[in-house]
Order: sequence, then structure tokens, then C-alpha cells
Amino acid sequence: MRLVGERAGVSLKTVELLFGTKGRLLEAALDYAIRGDAAKVQMPQRPAIREMEAAPDAQSMLNLHAAHLRTVNERSAQLAAIVEQGAGADDTLDELWRRMNHNRNFGINWATRTLLSKNERKPGLTERDVAATFWVALAWGTYRTLTQQAGLSADEFETWLRRYYTDALVVSRPR
Repeated sequence: MRLVGERAGVSLKTVELLFGTKGRLLEAALDYAIRGDAAKVQMPQRPAIREMEAAPDAQSMLNLHAAHLRTVNERSAQLAAIVEQGAGADDTLDELWRRMNHNRNFGINWATRTLLSKNERKPGLTERDVAATFWVALAWGTYRTLTQQAGLSADEFETWLRRYYTDALVVSRPR
């Protein structure tokens, strides 16, 4: 917390007054990282989400989704790992981890419904098939594994995610 205060140009006391605990500071940092700003606009009302909903077909929606996940993961994947590791040992982080998973479940259900409403998706897809695909995509561990272990850049992760989505969810077009 001292380092945060120093980098922000404020005293440790100011940081403590604003956030109270390290857990609350981490929660604020993660919320900011996921949203990308301090606006209190819920995810379903954000322009990126509205754009995905308005996409004319499955491929367009999934391309937008891959770009969105790339930027969210760039900002939040490391913080999510800290929360996950601390959950169970700290009540604040435990509650934050539960909320993060609740929100991720909401996002997966939203993405599943949205994809299933689009043209040019693979025929015969079930909600379960689509949701399983999104569970892999929305796992912060997927991003960390592919960027830290497999050596993909953020751009390459987005490209990988687009291919993953296309292979799993979009009707093949003759070449």
C-alpha cells in the first residue's frame, strides 16, 4: 500500500483511508482493470458489449468478443491470479473471487445467448457446447498460459482466440 501511495503521490494514510485494506485496494484495482475505466457503468451497458449484441453474424460477434477479451485479459489476468491464490486465506479475497466467478458466469451466459441468436453459427450447437467454449475463453488461466507459457503475444492470443471461436462455433465456408 505504501508503494501505491508513493506512485500516486499521496501518503500511505491517504491510501489506507480510501481503501482500508490491501484486499479492498486489490478489489478496486481489479474492477478498474476489468472495466478499463472508473465509470460505474455495468458491463451489459458498455459500448463494446452493445456492439457485440448488434453484430450481424456469429463471426463478427466473436471477432469483437476476442478483441474485448484480449484487452480485458491484458489488464486483469495477473490481478485475477493474485485474487484466486489469496481466496480461502483472506475473507475479502474469498468474497471477491466468488463475485468474479459470479460475473464470469453471467458473461458466459450472456455470450452464449448472444452467439446462439446469430446467423452463420454451426448447426446443432447446444447451449452447453457454446458455454463450454466460452468457459475456456474467459478463463484468466487460458490467457496466462498462452502468453506466459506458450509465449504468445497479446496480438497472437487474440488471433488464437478468433481461430478457436471460428473452429468451434462458426459454420465453415467453402474456400
